[in-house]
Amino acid sequence: MSSNFFAQQDLARRNTRILVLLFSLAVLLLLLLTNIVALVSLGFVDPAVISGMEHWQSLPWHLVAWVSLLVIAAVGLAVLYKWQQLKAGGKVVAVSLGGVVISPDSADPLQRRLLNVVEEMALAAGTPVPPVYLLAEPGINAFAAGYSPADAVIGVTQGCLTQLNREQLQGVIAHEFSHILNGDMRMNIRLIAILNGILFLGHIGYYMLRGSRGSSVARIGSGRSSNNKNSGGGILLLALGLVVIGYVGSFFGNLIKAAVSRQREFLADASAVQFTRNPGGIAGALKVIGSQSRQSSIANPNADESSHLFFAEAISRWAAIFATHPPLAHRIKRLEPQWNGKFPTPASAKPDTQKANEAASAKTTGGTNTERLQQALPLLLLHSSRQTEPAQALVCCLLLQQDDNSRNEQLRLIKQLGSVSLLQQVDQLCDTVATLNALQQVQLLQRLMPALKALPQQHFSAFSQLVQALLHAIAAPGLGPWLVSQFVEHSLATQFDPSQISKRYSTKALAQLAPAVSQLLALVSSVAGDNTQQQQAWLAAIATLDFSLDASRPTVSLSELSRQLPALLTLAPLQKQRLWQALEACVQADQLLQTNEQALLLALALLLEMPYQTAAKA
Repeated sequence: MSSNFFAQQDLARRNTRILVLLFSLAVLLLLLLTNIVALVSLGFVDPAVISGMEHWQSLPWHLVAWVSLLVIAAVGLAVLYKWQQLKAGGKVVAVSLGGVVISPDSADPLQRRLLNVVEEMALAAGTPVPPVYLLAEPGINAFAAGYSPADAVIGVTQGCLTQLNREQLQGVIAHEFSHILNGDMRMNIRLIAILNGILFLGHIGYYMLRGSRGSSVARIGSGRSSNNKNSGGGILLLALGLVVIGYVGSFFGNLIKAAVSRQREFLADASAVQFTRNPGGIAGALKVIGSQSRQSSIANPNADESSHLFFAEAISRWAAIFATHPPLAHRIKRLEPQWNGKFPTPASAKPDTQKANEAASAKTTGGTNTERLQQALPLLLLHSSRQTEPAQALVCCLLLQQDDNSRNEQLRLIKQLGSVSLLQQVDQLCDTVATLNALQQVQLLQRLMPALKALPQQHFSAFSQLVQALLHAIAAPGLGPWLVSQFVEHSLATQFDPSQISKRYSTKALAQLAPAVSQLLALVSSVAGDNTQQQQAWLAAIATLDFSLDASRPTVSLSELSRQLPALLTLAPLQKQRLWQALEACVQADQLLQTNEQALLLALALLLEMPYQTAAKA
């Protein structure tokens, strides 16, 4: 059965609400415990006589109010601090875990194999190809991090590269792409910030305890002890109490992580099989993990706060109740019900290193949707898409017009705003790019993202100006150039401007965005054929909506649609699903899915960060 990624994104959204509720309950418990510790340590309460209404009436409630306010402020600031750290998206998480970005044009055989597998999965999933980070960890593990497909990154350990064969590696990467499409990344990154708040009081207690020890030594050395004995003892007791509260916070924080993430791991395993149509790949990877002494452990000090992001258990837990992932055996049994329960020996689990070099050119092993979606690109374009300047040249080629006036002006702009070298690259590549059909052009854009995201900030600004100048050099920009510029701007803006990352869903219903919906459906219907076919496609699309649009197809305004796209981008998952159903109905009105229609659907899925695989089955 196919996964409904829209429904799973909605479930992840609802799980985030549950997460906020659990966080609120944890904070209330921390408030209670902190007040008790403060009152006892400061001498307002005798623990031996905490009973009777008279005792409670005599409590200094003004102190309770101040302590509660300070706790809420401390927890809130800790959450906001971590949230601010994570605002730049997945790359921040990857770097915090010790990840180093792999160059898109890496010639290392194992790295090339990994990059090829990630590229295949991105094409199958209908997402931009994400940057890939390598963690120098011997354990076998991987993760996906970010808020949305546009800012997502994939992280993979060195152990994953060296200990898994291609089929197993593909299963692991498919699992991570499932997290991207299921909407888990946004929830997971919020969980990091929320848990930082819960654990913050314990950190305060720890530093107070260290400080009180130091001050005690200083008092002994200076001969002062009696005057400050009581106050010093109170501070020490308060510090110890906060440390205990920290452990309580850690207890509940780990419970929250485990409760939120376990079922999502089972779901990601199942979705990975849907991608690869090969349960043996991911099951094989899990078996290899079970056979290794290091298994999937991560030594980085930040691994604990991010443990729920990983493919397998990254931190050893003393109790199964705190595990963020189901047991390996349970996961394997769901994938291979006939499994005998025995893990392979380390020697038999080791991949054939002689086959490592096949990585660079191997095709998808498990029969993924790549075979149906991906159309082979010329090798010249494949190699160029992995390098920064040639990747920029490919974007310029996609924007070049056929008429001499526009083309000459565009070439002049490339030389003026870019460089002579860039112009030479365009000249070398433009004839080959011109042979691509619409679907190949969109897939080329998907492949370009890692190389373009490797641009330095100042180079991105210059390149962005060049893209806009090339678009404006066209007297009447058509659909193709508009889509290219929109996709490049959207995907790269999230890399260099964190404010452009889609972090929250809108509360608006689709009906509240009727003008934007009308423009988008009119755009898609415009590629249906002649006027009669366009009107037929329009009517088929609006018939799926639960609100009324005029039966007459409106004139498309690309500039107006550019202004409306951000509102459509932040729609909640189930609202996007309704929009997607209308788009599918539009292109299927004539019972045929032409290449240009498929390309347009893919481009819009990329722009609006919607799961494309669901639609691609049409």
